[in-house]
Amino acid sequence: MLSMTSTPLLRLIFLPAAAILLSGCDLAPRPGERAAPPLPQDFQTHGPWRTARPADAAERGDWWHLFRDSRLSALMQEAEQHSPTLEITRQRVLEARALARADRAGFFPNATLRHSAQRDRATGSMQFQFAGGRTRNTLLNVLDLQYEIDFWGRVRNQARAGAARGDAAEADLQNARLGLLSELAMNYYALRLQDAQLALLRRTVSVRQRTVELARKRFAQGDVAQVDVAQAETDLAETQAEAIGLERDRAELEHAIALLLGKVPGELTLPALPLTGQPPALPRALPSTLLERRPDIAAAEREMAALNAEIGVARAAYFPSITLGVRGGTQTSFYELMDNRSSHVWGLGPAAVEWPLLRGGRVRAGYVAAKARYEQGTARYRQTVLNAMREVEDALSGLEVLRRQSAAQDATVAAAARALELSQKRYESGLVAYFEVLDAQRTLLRAEREATRLQGQLYLATVMLVKALGGGW
Repeated sequence: MLSMTSTPLLRLIFLPAAAILLSGCDLAPRPGERAAPPLPQDFQTHGPWRTARPADAAERGDWWHLFRDSRLSALMQEAEQHSPTLEITRQRVLEARALARADRAGFFPNATLRHSAQRDRATGSMQFQFAGGRTRNTLLNVLDLQYEIDFWGRVRNQARAGAARGDAAEADLQNARLGLLSELAMNYYALRLQDAQLALLRRTVSVRQRTVELARKRFAQGDVAQVDVAQAETDLAETQAEAIGLERDRAELEHAIALLLGKVPGELTLPALPLTGQPPALPRALPSTLLERRPDIAAAEREMAALNAEIGVARAAYFPSITLGVRGGTQTSFYELMDNRSSHVWGLGPAAVEWPLLRGGRVRAGYVAAKARYEQGTARYRQTVLNAMREVEDALSGLEVLRRQSAAQDATVAAAARALELSQKRYESGLVAYFEVLDAQRTLLRAEREATRLQGQLYLATVMLVKALGGGW
């Protein structure tokens, strides 16, 4: 155990060391302003946009509630709880935080408590050997303290790098969460789009079955030729085959959703639910917080900060490391004297100064490598910001175009429906051949399917915008 007489000695050693530490140097360069690329003041898509100020820690909430879909909300909750992808990333956060705590350990003295018991005999035939040829016991209880004075900021910068990487891992978790849930939402709405397409085709099959029955009846009455019946039957079979193909696509989407939920495909069955209505409207003031909550930008920025701190660690290797040590305890050959004052021992040391002189260029190479890694991190950060800008622009322009296209397609559907109605009346009156009705039916089906597809694309584009903005608006 440590002797009480060593307390003044500890003060003598560690108080000056603390003073040196507080006045120490920091060899890490200040992060440059050139890391972030120049951002536009506004965007090409019309709106009251402004340049962002990153704030990824801002509260987002559960963005999928904007879609007011209880089934989607239940799937999101299940994915968060059971997704293997998120569990992997959560464990990486725990790992990074633990490593950051290990890096901070250098701020504190290293204490080692040694207990030993030894029995030995020295030779009696050595010149100047004191008490040679005798057997003795040695009982040792010593506390060793060692502390590296962080004068050059090596420990501080290593701790900063570890903390920044812990923050980056947390941002990676949020990015993985955003990616998983947005992919789940896109697959979900793609599934509902398939349901809408299937519902449309099944309604078309029902109509064409009635058309076949009418054509057969009129052929039996001698009003139409047999080719009209054949054409109606061909069109019916073609629509039925197309519907069967969509069932396969739907099953694949259902399997993809099961994977995101951490389930095997056979464990998930989602009842058909065609798309209805429109996705949530885009607020006019949307990009006032553009990119402020994107976790990938936060992760890239924090990795860059960690690499910047590691430059300070590499530069500190040019200078001497100063380590102080002190030890105290008891040493005796007799158990009954373990607590006796005469058995107390203490010592200073090692008090070492280690200065690298010849390392074959290793220190400089480490410094150059650290700078190169920082430049890589800077470039990755800039690329991440630029990619985020592109994704937002793509999502905004895509939504604008899809809305205009959807409105035009609705007018097309209305015109095609009117044309089919007129063709059927003309055919029933015997004024035209069945070809005209068949062509009008096909035109209406194409128009309705395209309108349904555009409706689904609107949902998917809205989810893409949510993801581009870091989760909601």
